[in-house]
Amino acid sequence: MDMMMSEVVMRLGWTSLQSAVLVALVWGVCRLLPQLPSATRCRLWWLVAAQAVLGLLWSSPLELAVLPAPAAVTAPAMALPAFDAAVQAAPVTYAANAVETATITASWPLLLLAVWAAGVLLMLVHSLRGYRASRALVRSATECTNAGLQQALQLAAEAHGLRRSPQLKLSAQIRSPQLIGPWRPVLLLPARELPMMSADDLDMALTHELIHLQRRDLWWGLLPALSQHLFFFHPLVHVAAREYALAREEACDGAVVAGHDHCRHDYGRLLVQLGVAPRPAVGVASASPNLRSLKRRLLTLQQTRSVPRVASLAITALFVVIGVAPLRLVAAPPPPAAPQAPVALTAPTPPTPPASLPEPLPAPPPVSAPQPPAAPRAPAPPEALDDDVSFVTHGQLNITRQPAQAFVLIGGESNFVDASVADLKQARRDAGNNQPALWVRRGQDRYLIRDPAVLKALGHAQTEVAALGTAQAELGNRQAAIGQQIAAASLQITADAMAAVDVSAVVNSAIRDAGLDAAVEADRAARQGARQSRAAASAASQAAREARTASARAVDARQIALVAREQAELGKEQARLAQQQSVASARAVRDVRTAIDQALASGKAQRVRN
Repeated sequence: MDMMMSEVVMRLGWTSLQSAVLVALVWGVCRLLPQLPSATRCRLWWLVAAQAVLGLLWSSPLELAVLPAPAAVTAPAMALPAFDAAVQAAPVTYAANAVETATITASWPLLLLAVWAAGVLLMLVHSLRGYRASRALVRSATECTNAGLQQALQLAAEAHGLRRSPQLKLSAQIRSPQLIGPWRPVLLLPARELPMMSADDLDMALTHELIHLQRRDLWWGLLPALSQHLFFFHPLVHVAAREYALAREEACDGAVVAGHDHCRHDYGRLLVQLGVAPRPAVGVASASPNLRSLKRRLLTLQQTRSVPRVASLAITALFVVIGVAPLRLVAAPPPPAAPQAPVALTAPTPPTPPASLPEPLPAPPPVSAPQPPAAPRAPAPPEALDDDVSFVTHGQLNITRQPAQAFVLIGGESNFVDASVADLKQARRDAGNNQPALWVRRGQDRYLIRDPAVLKALGHAQTEVAALGTAQAELGNRQAAIGQQIAAASLQITADAMAAVDVSAVVNSAIRDAGLDAAVEADRAARQGARQSRAAASAASQAAREARTASARAVDARQIALVAREQAELGKEQARLAQQQSVASARAVRDVRTAIDQALASGKAQRVRN
């Protein structure tokens, strides 16, 4: 029992030291690479919690022999008889000191273990109270009876690959959406703030919480919480858990606005509107727990560049290899002792133990060492949406809103839509094998129109819109090439001007030197005249070069003006094509809606069954 308590205390000490080193390394990497993706930072801080829990449970840590080896001690032959005499003279005193030392050694691990167990128990009681409070909050909430909101949540859950949407309730005790879990997750919406939230804000808030479910954050977050309970005395473990929670929120924020830079401003405004709210004990919330985390989330939204994915995976793998496995620093093996000459000694008579000494304890039975538990896998990156749309899409594609009516005209290498992303994916699934079809949604009802005459009539409008879009793209490429020509010509003019200035300075310096030499050394008039002649010839040559450079600059300036005029004409042409495409798109939408109404009335539309 004493050995077990000492082992637990030793594991707590070594794991605390290794956790401190790992927290310092992760913090340093996050500071040196501020563009590291939030998902990668979330995994690194999660690995700190995994290392802390494994260090306490793993019974066979890796030993690193890096400490200095103990010096080999060889007792001289002449000291052995004196030592034996001392043992024979005072055997009772030696036994008494041994019993006292054993008592002290056995008492301090027991005391530390009792303090640690009391702290873990207090943390557990606090967590249980938080869990009961969150369950009471869920029970006091009312069921959401808004069918449109329930339908939007179900469609968004399907778009994120969730088998079923979480239960939706309204609560007057919260100010921001909260996802309570991880068992039977419930999505709570603020009852008082809900009427003041716009449709886009509500859509972004719901998307944020659904991404938490998609990433299984409620389950992955249990390990950092466990590390906080086991190492309640370690401040850096609490720092790692807090950084993990903040990086997790930033990762979900980035997933909400991924690929849509125009949404960053609206989403940042939503975070400010939600403000600061305490985080639930067993769930996540859209609001930030304090002003510092809110500021960091807003700053992270402004970052549009990140470290390449390969580098992020390499950093994560490096920390998994060198940081997660429990380590122990042990002393190196002592150096082999030098051979000693054999010394003949007389064996002393063993002392007779006194009657007061206790009987020797029986040897404990051998205990088989438990196998180390399997290390939990690092959290996988959030799964990408199954978006297999590989052709060009024209029309109006709603990213965050679900229109009441939608259509997707599939045909050839492009399609024409007035729908959301979820509608586009549903249309691809319903049509099957990318066959030409007109997919229609009216509320919850979905239809497919495959009549060749209808599709052929609508195909002309779709082809016109696609051709105008292709023409605009070609004009954009030509404008980019002209811009590169202007930049190259400007750089050449600047280089020629700088070279002319440098040569002029050299010539002026030579002329000044020539004048000074003439004034000081009058007796060398002949050589001075020759020097002045050479300077004059150099000046004439320089003037000719400057004239040629000025002519070249004039030619370049005229070329830049002509290219700029051409670029302006291309801009006008692109604006004209954009106006034509807008008119063609409006006409195509009108034709498609007319064809839909006629197909529904004539029975040519086939209803899609769920």
